[in-house]
Amino acid sequence: MSKRFFFLTALILVFVLIAIWVVIKGDLTPPKIIFSKDIGFLGQNQELGFSVEDQKSKIVSIQVSIRQGNNEKKISNLDFPKGGHKQDIKLLIKPLVLGLKDGKATLIISARNSFLFKNESLVEKEVIIDTLPPQISIRSLNHNINVGGSCLVLYTVSKDALKSGILVGDLFFEGYPVTPDGTHAAYFALPWNASNPILIMLMAQDSAGNITKISFPHLILRKEFREVKMDISDNFLNQKMPEFSARYDNLRGENLDIYLKVNDWLRKECDRKIKAVCSKSHPQRLWEGAFLRMEGSPEAQYADKRTYYYQGREIDKQVHLGVDIAALEQFPVKAANNGIIVFADYVGIYGNSVIIDHGQGIFSLSSHLSSIKVKYGVGVKKGDIIGNTGTTGLAGGDHLHFSMLVHGTFVNPKEWWDPRWIKDNITAKLQPAQSN
Repeated sequence: MSKRFFFLTALILVFVLIAIWVVIKGDLTPPKIIFSKDIGFLGQNQELGFSVEDQKSKIVSIQVSIRQGNNEKKISNLDFPKGGHKQDIKLLIKPLVLGLKDGKATLIISARNSFLFKNESLVEKEVIIDTLPPQISIRSLNHNINVGGSCLVLYTVSKDALKSGILVGDLFFEGYPVTPDGTHAAYFALPWNASNPILIMLMAQDSAGNITKISFPHLILRKEFREVKMDISDNFLNQKMPEFSARYDNLRGENLDIYLKVNDWLRKECDRKIKAVCSKSHPQRLWEGAFLRMEGSPEAQYADKRTYYYQGREIDKQVHLGVDIAALEQFPVKAANNGIIVFADYVGIYGNSVIIDHGQGIFSLSSHLSSIKVKYGVGVKKGDIIGNTGTTGLAGGDHLHFSMLVHGTFVNPKEWWDPRWIKDNITAKLQPAQSN
């Protein structure tokens, strides 16, 4: 046999071994391109988030571009010398800066891995470039708000708005349509501890992420809240802490240590849960007139700044975000206004509690109940019995803890109990808009 024959045989053998290695160990699949959310629109400043994954080979390069007609603009050309099986990408796309126009376009993403044949993935996604922000204008006039209080704003917004409402610092309060012509109502709250000054803006955002923000006339009325000293006794600790130890595995040890965790950690957990319950609201206003206040003498007030003492030494500080009302033991508790039961269960420091959604972001919370007379999802009318007062949760004696919330932010219930406040701050604004 000739040397040429042996050479060809060896060459074929090498190719066969390479083919076997490719089948067994190789990577014939391209990387996967996964979007963090569906992209249908590109606004003025569009954040594009996606990841590229490859289980076998490392990712070496990613390219991103936009094509509109015959015009293709490169956005990013990323190389990864050290590779990696996953690359998380975030890019800020500015169509106007790139010279693109509003209308249809194609987003193009390609990615290659490190395998011998450089497997490539290519995704082409049809998008709409929309750089025109939504239009928004104020309709209501007077916007006086107390620290810890509530306020209503009426405004109109263009139909392309995906969401709109009021921004108070970092808090967003959603608006809801109240008339066929596009008038919206947004109830918002000014937290008891709002910074001074604080930015309050009317905003709207469309599907492309374009945002319009405008200021509007408003007057913030500052006020001071009470400072209250509270003594924690061994009798109270012995009476109440077993209730929490029985429900929470991480609450173990001495009663005082349990109490400090309950008053801090568990209080925050409960408030987070309540905020989550109040994150979605019925789009229509369900309530009418002033909210009912249970008969009885007031005890703790909204935003009381409490300092707690044990055996003469300071052990904690917290803020009381409701009004406590004392009446006869197991006194009937009525629904403060029309609405839908969105929570009827035990919730930590608040004990047995009922939360009613009154529509358009307005909620009421009745706590420390000895019994609950309603179920989740049912509708109630103002005055319906929802439970009885009690001592469940972090309550030293039989009473009702009552709170009002606007989109999950605790506000002063006294405003919502006051017919004059309702008339001046809400009814007087809504009637002209709804009569047009």
